[in-house]
Amino acid sequence: MNKLLNFALIACFLTGISLAQIPVQPNAESPIQNTAVRFAPGTAIRVELAKSVDAKKAKVGDEVIAKTMDDFLSDKNEMLAPRGSQIVGHVAEVAPHQGKSASTLGIAFDKMILKSGSELPLKASIQAIGPPESNANFNDPMGGQAAPGGMPSMSSPGRGPGGIAPNSGGSMPGNANPTAAPVPDTTTGPATNGRLSPNAQGVVGISGLSLSTGAAQDSLLTSPKHNVKLDGGTQMILRVIP
Repeated sequence: MNKLLNFALIACFLTGISLAQIPVQPNAESPIQNTAVRFAPGTAIRVELAKSVDAKKAKVGDEVIAKTMDDFLSDKNEMLAPRGSQIVGHVAEVAPHQGKSASTLGIAFDKMILKSGSELPLKASIQAIGPPESNANFNDPMGGQAAPGGMPSMSSPGRGPGGIAPNSGGSMPGNANPTAAPVPDTTTGPATNGRLSPNAQGVVGISGLSLSTGAAQDSLLTSPKHNVKLDGGTQMILRVIP
């Protein structure tokens, strides 16, 4: 009996050693907890809508997805957020056109999702909006307008194509982290070759639509005669807000 007990104890001991020697494999799908990306307030980000949003069908809380149209680099030329990163928001308020009532669509952007799958909070408002690049016609740059109380353009510190500027840093704004040096904006108009420029403001190239700030500090699009409908590919200049 003692021999059997001793044999069982030895077997358990050897099994424990064997298990201890098995390396713990990291979970490749675990999200990145710490990200090196930080966009300072005032940064301009050029995006296009991934899919259409229609005030006649949309509901408050519906997801709105835009994709970045540029790579974002730090002041050390390190890739922070590659082109195609998602900026996700939601419908904050919406009303279809009925009789003499204007149609409205309010959008608030909340976060960025990098291609790696990691997420970071990102509050942004719409500084400018225009048609998809493929069918843009900016011969009439005042086709739309910014309604009273609209959101003015702001300078964009950082480094990026066309003056669209990311910033680098290791934590939330307010910490003493280095940021990229400003890049001058060389564009002279609201659009160039069918693309909205970072200094564009309000509605560009879309008639009968105005842009203002909504009651929930969202970006409010208003059309007095038609339902507000944004096609997939609609261009926007987003401005990062605190």
